[in-house]
Amino acid sequence: MGRLESAGLNAPQIDYWNGPAGDKWANFADSLDVMTEDLGSAAMDACDIRLGHAVIDVGCGSGATTIEIARRVGAEGRVLGIDISTPMIEVGRARLHATGVNGVTFENADIASHPFQNETFDRVFSRFGVMFFVDPIAAFGNIRGGMKSGGRFAFVCWQTIDKNPWMGIPLRVALRHVAAAAPADPDAPGPLAFANPDRVQHILSEAGFVDIDLKPLVSLLPLEADVPGAVQKLLQLGPATRLLSHVSEDIKARVANDLVDVISKFQTDSGVMVGSASWIISATAP
Repeated sequence: MGRLESAGLNAPQIDYWNGPAGDKWANFADSLDVMTEDLGSAAMDACDIRLGHAVIDVGCGSGATTIEIARRVGAEGRVLGIDISTPMIEVGRARLHATGVNGVTFENADIASHPFQNETFDRVFSRFGVMFFVDPIAAFGNIRGGMKSGGRFAFVCWQTIDKNPWMGIPLRVALRHVAAAAPADPDAPGPLAFANPDRVQHILSEAGFVDIDLKPLVSLLPLEADVPGAVQKLLQLGPATRLLSHVSEDIKARVANDLVDVISKFQTDSGVMVGSASWIISATAP
């Protein structure tokens, strides 16, 4: 099966999530689900998903949340899981086949331009899948057009990096060995693009949503069972990844050794547990 064609405003993101990054996230699917399961569950509860609902899972990734939503809506409901990453969608389809859950459709598409039938969906959910739009107002407006009046949208996204040591620690360790990159635009598509609550309020309001609510959620993330696994995960998927993408193997090894020393402090009987801070955000389609 070919990968999603790069097109439209979100072409750079389509390229990124269908390249090595998409492959890595697909390979880490089980681990990432364990890491973010509780955060996704909090957003899913805020979404108020009920039996019989038609639901969109935005940026569904490898499909664990889509399949869980299908269990919540039951046989009378239906779920559309949509993501631009072909490698992750393929994992989702394989998982769906293995579980035998019904009522799920996976679409490898860009939700920002997906042609929804107006007023079709009761609920929209996302677990860390909405922060990657080049034009978020237009993307959220397109999603809202597919929602029924009174429909609820709820998602979870990260707060700032200083409140997420699981992101900040590997970056600080890498900077011991690598020169800092030029400061990034905080509003550019990426995991921290929705860290500013005022910006999120503005985007959702301009996209036509009402009753916008943001609640902070602070928790410990189970990174991996042990330190070596956690270090490999952080160096392959975390914010230090791009900083280290063009350095020598020797420098990467030094960063990894230093990170082992730091991450060892977070080893517990339950695995490597590191702090995180997210927003649980909900809004209503008028």
